[in-house]
Amino acid sequence: MSKILIVEDETIIRNALRKLLERNQYEVSEAPSVKEATSKFQLKDFDLIVSDLRLPGAPGTDLIKLAGDTPVLIMTSYASLRSAVDSMRMGAVDYIA
Repeated sequence: MSKILIVEDETIIRNALRKLLERNQYEVSEAPSVKEATSKFQLKDFDLIVSDLRLPGAPGTDLIKLAGDTPVLIMTSYASLRSAVDSMRMGAVDYIA
């Protein structure tokens, strides 16, 4: 079973995404911020990290460097061409708006 970490500060979105992934047989962990994700989990233990771009304290793109070889998918409700290009240049595997 693949392990996915969701990093999203909005509880409703985090819960909906968790339920969707669990229905599809993924093992899901979650955190509301980059700080909590890095203090609570070893990022390298996950097969994928799905993170909101805008988070309290630090942007989700900070996880790209912190996660090492673990792929990071960035999602946002506030899409812009600039943030998409920047996220991909930083090493995100995808950008969902």
